[in-house]
Amino acid sequence: MAIASAVGLLLLAGYGMTSVAYSMPFIVFSVGVDNVFILLSAWRSTSSTETFEHRMEETFADAAVSITVTSLTDLISFGVGCATPFPSVQMFCAYAVAAVIFTYIYQLTFFAAVMVYTNRREVNNRHCITFHKLKRETLPEKVAAKGDRSFEKNSILAQFFRTSYSDFLLNPLVRIFILTTFCVYLAVASYGCTKVKLGLEPNDLLPENSYGKRTLMMAEKYFSDYGSSLHVWMYNLSEVNVAPRKIWNVLEKEIELYEHTEFTSGSDSWLRTFLAFVKQAGLLITPENFVYILKNVFLSQPQFAKYNRDVVLTMDGEHLEASRIPVQLRHVGSANQSRAMRLFRRLAETSELQTGVYADFFQFAEQYNAVLPGTLSSIAYAGVAVVAVSLILIPEPVASLWVSFSIVSINIGILGFMTFWSVRLDFISMVTIVMSIGFCVDFAAHLAYNFAKGENIDAPERMRNALYAVGAPILMSASSTIIGVSFMASAESYVFRSFLKTIILVILLGALHGLVILPVLLSMFYCGQSSKATKEHMDAVDQKLQAQYNNPASRTASIQFLSNPDLYTMPPPPPNVEYSLSTLEFNRTQTRPLGAPPLITGSPKRELSGLSGPPEYEEHDPSGLSTFGVAPAVVANTTGMIPMRAKLKYPTNMTTSAQQRRENESRTTPELYYPS
Repeated sequence: MAIASAVGLLLLAGYGMTSVAYSMPFIVFSVGVDNVFILLSAWRSTSSTETFEHRMEETFADAAVSITVTSLTDLISFGVGCATPFPSVQMFCAYAVAAVIFTYIYQLTFFAAVMVYTNRREVNNRHCITFHKLKRETLPEKVAAKGDRSFEKNSILAQFFRTSYSDFLLNPLVRIFILTTFCVYLAVASYGCTKVKLGLEPNDLLPENSYGKRTLMMAEKYFSDYGSSLHVWMYNLSEVNVAPRKIWNVLEKEIELYEHTEFTSGSDSWLRTFLAFVKQAGLLITPENFVYILKNVFLSQPQFAKYNRDVVLTMDGEHLEASRIPVQLRHVGSANQSRAMRLFRRLAETSELQTGVYADFFQFAEQYNAVLPGTLSSIAYAGVAVVAVSLILIPEPVASLWVSFSIVSINIGILGFMTFWSVRLDFISMVTIVMSIGFCVDFAAHLAYNFAKGENIDAPERMRNALYAVGAPILMSASSTIIGVSFMASAESYVFRSFLKTIILVILLGALHGLVILPVLLSMFYCGQSSKATKEHMDAVDQKLQAQYNNPASRTASIQFLSNPDLYTMPPPPPNVEYSLSTLEFNRTQTRPLGAPPLITGSPKRELSGLSGPPEYEEHDPSGLSTFGVAPAVVANTTGMIPMRAKLKYPTNMTTSAQQRRENESRTTPELYYPS
């Protein structure tokens, strides 16, 4: 939808289409799929015990900011590409900008509506194809025993990133190996950047097995010393006053300058042939009869008629207006095309006559001169803009700086490894390099944003949370993009093959930075600390909970133990404070009597002593039911489940009398439970 909308809008606006712009749908497909995976992962991470509306709110609250960051960075990257000097790159980036905008709008509107219907079907326990109602366990004992199973229901890949993979990255030896390998990668890539080859070869524009390419290769093999001609023309000659010199002598001196260079040999000069003809015929030429003899005597001869295209007279036929001389080129190749072009243009600029020069290789030499500065300036402008967006929307400045470092590292890798993969730096690879800024930020920004969320969480736990949230979407997005463009491997066009190679480099390096390098750097160099006010609030909450446990008459909180590995949160007042699972310590070597309150000490370290598992809880609601309408004996039987996250929450499904009693207590003793 977004691709069709973007292409249709720009075609209506009068934009053209080039072969480079044909690759735009694959890029937008990757961007869109990445954001879709993020939304689905956010939905699966919500608590299955919450209401449908609340789960949708949490899904978009968690994923919308991340999607906005990546869409803005992609928009900026392609927007900078619109300012490049190459029309084909400008056209590609214009279509990409429109497609990214439509993708963002459709994801937050159309796809959001689709998610509402699909997720409502899931909540209502209906079949995904036939939509008929499935049987559901409705007994209170079974519901309480099942609890919140959002972690188990999440994908195996997300669980792997949360547990085994995070443990692997937290291993000190593994970190040393990753950092060492990263340094080697930067060294090799930097060396490759010094060997990068510039410009697009003429042969590369033709299909691999085409007749034209085979012919050019044979011509280069047998006649590589001599190629096409350099066209030199002098114009506005009727307005030039060269007296007392003769105009034909001035023209001859100018031609000799172009014939005696390291890149040229002789020329097919009409003037030299004309002077030889006049001498042989015994004619005397003067400034007055020069044009008359040239027009009526020399050019009227059949053997000299070919020179009519090289001579232009004024409208009245009385004066010479322009003259063209083709000069034979030699020893001009991709290595010296830029130098040859600069030499010929310098000769034209220093001539006393108005002179122009052109050769077929100029269009490729122009690329050599413009592609490297254009690429570097695009990377610089887009990088600065992307860093600014990251600093604004990512709540942790340190994480934003590491995202910026990832941009530099990925682009160094792309430029360096292009050399080893026989890809030249031309306008085609320039498109993907500009695009890589948006792609690498997609992966890095998703991870950095989720790493920066929350307060009072140590770095390892932040890394686990980030990988749990976006590890699987990053991997799936990278895989789907590579699979989507893999068909280009069978294409004979250099444009598609070059695009395929650079896209693979962009995706692989972006995924490696997002899943391996950036998590290690963020967890090792994170320096966030909790504020003094937050610590004071934590201590106050500890004292209240301790007083509640010490006074059995005031125990009103019901506790549920679920199996989702995440955080436990204590909501306001004052603002939310989050603690990592690592701050909970269970002493599994001691036991305590049923009903004995756990010891809760000051923050941030919390010790629940005397527990070999979740603390037993023996209190009864006045109604005889717990928060979810389950008998207390059933709740006590859940002690074999390991608590992974706790939240404080005021109960909402109590009986009328119990609810009135709670309101009279001014809501100072919230519930403690463990959601997903």
